[in-house]
Amino acid sequence: MNTPNAFHFLLKQVREEQGMTKVDVAKNLKIARQTYLDLEYGKTLPRLDTLITLSTLFNKNISYFTGERPSLDNFDTMELFEELQQRYLKKVPNIADAIPH
Repeated sequence: MNTPNAFHFLLKQVREEQGMTKVDVAKNLKIARQTYLDLEYGKTLPRLDTLITLSTLFNKNISYFTGERPSLDNFDTMELFEELQQRYLKKVPNIADAIPH
């Protein structure tokens, strides 16, 4: 995780987006309400099986909850830019033609 407490912020956010209560999530996870509260308040981190169940319940990738985001650190910026141009500008050979007059 990026920060020790990033998980609980993401958990609360996705729960609220789904319109679920804390009790709803605890029931779906088959854990005690207090155990869930400890997760959402950042007192504990989830076990792997709980993390898998959360990702299924909220239709999110596990990496969403771990705070991992793609990084461009290892990419050559110009190489990436050229590849994107090749992929997307082929679809619109003359960009001026794509703009409505």
